[in-house]
Amino acid sequence: MFKSFIFCAFLVIWTITEVKSESSRKDLIDGFRKDNSRYWLISCTLSGCSFAFSSCMNCYGERGCKSCISLSKPECSVCADDIYNKDDLETIDGNEYLICDPGDPIQSKVCHLYCRGQYAQSGQCVRVNNLPICKCSSESESTSSPNIPSINFNGTVKLNIPISGYYQRILPLPNGDLVRGSRRNLIEIWDLQKGIIKRNLTSVYSWPWVFGLLSNVWDLKITNGDPLKRIIQTNDSFVCLTVLKNDDLAIVQYRNSYDIIIRDSQNGLIKNKLVGHLSTVYQIIELSNGNLVSYSNDKTIKIWNISNSSVIKSITHVMSVRSIAFLPNGNLVSGLADGTINIWNLETNQLIKNLIGHKDGVCVYTCLHVLANGNILSGSWDKSIKVWNPNNGTAKFTSSFHKSSAYQLAVLPSGNIISSSGSELIVCLI
Repeated sequence: MFKSFIFCAFLVIWTITEVKSESSRKDLIDGFRKDNSRYWLISCTLSGCSFAFSSCMNCYGERGCKSCISLSKPECSVCADDIYNKDDLETIDGNEYLICDPGDPIQSKVCHLYCRGQYAQSGQCVRVNNLPICKCSSESESTSSPNIPSINFNGTVKLNIPISGYYQRILPLPNGDLVRGSRRNLIEIWDLQKGIIKRNLTSVYSWPWVFGLLSNVWDLKITNGDPLKRIIQTNDSFVCLTVLKNDDLAIVQYRNSYDIIIRDSQNGLIKNKLVGHLSTVYQIIELSNGNLVSYSNDKTIKIWNISNSSVIKSITHVMSVRSIAFLPNGNLVSGLADGTINIWNLETNQLIKNLIGHKDGVCVYTCLHVLANGNILSGSWDKSIKVWNPNNGTAKFTSSFHKSSAYQLAVLPSGNIISSSGSELIVCLI
């Protein structure tokens, strides 16, 4: 049975890895920098970062891409910073471009990673007016949908990992590892290539439950000591947490109210409060235009203007909303407590289609995803994972992977899907 509560009233910020610096390599890079403005070409070449680039081609957002590169090869942390250094961009006809040579495979990879960091789908080194620039492209330029990587799914199980201790939240890391909570005071770090726990972080608090990824989570200056960076004490009991692009924290209160609190992750101070939900909020998603979307047990989905705390749009459903996703055309997909999946036109608030097939509720934690081909992936408490055709509403695939209810679906950096129940973690191939 789902338990929609959380005992946490604090935020704990961890450093996941500890990396030793190589002073000689850094000195060499700094020496080159004195005479060369394209720093990334030097630092990335000297550090041998090609393998790290190949591991991170599906990263998304500057924070995620920098973290992925740094964790894949710690020596590439300077390279990662240099790729996204806006001071190194060249201004051409009023537009800023990363300069790259289309004849160099390494520079082509850097261009792609740079564009992924800008929330574009891909990047390519091209010549415009005989100038070698990095051109970013996206399948969709809509600002009403969140920027998400392409997701694939073919139903092939790569790993089936038995777990104990009931369902706990999971969070994929940029290097392909996985964070999982526990009912004790441990935070598990899983190696999903081997299907084993590679490390445990010990919290001073019991039952670590919600997780987010900050841009500076891998602090490469730390060489020893406790990976715990700081604790932000709050008065909020909260059920979900989203790290925004600027590293602010969107926290949903629980019990005393159901407000969404925006806090500064550095000092914990409250910057904003979004008031309007009447019951538990299950998740917050940041759109590419900076607005927030939240869905709740109060049967509503709300779109917020975070700058003035106002509700831009509210869509009321017939029952509790458990998960949401956005189609490439901007339509909204919502999964409900009875297993029904709705497709909405956000411009008109019109319900376009119902997808019916789950025998129990759509699960709560990110249990709807849109695949690269436009199909919809859903997980449910009925133990199944389904793939839907959103055009005709038919289920194209139904899994029998889980022995118990599916509680969460998440996307790994590779594009693979991981699903979590109370008894197993299942990784499905792209």
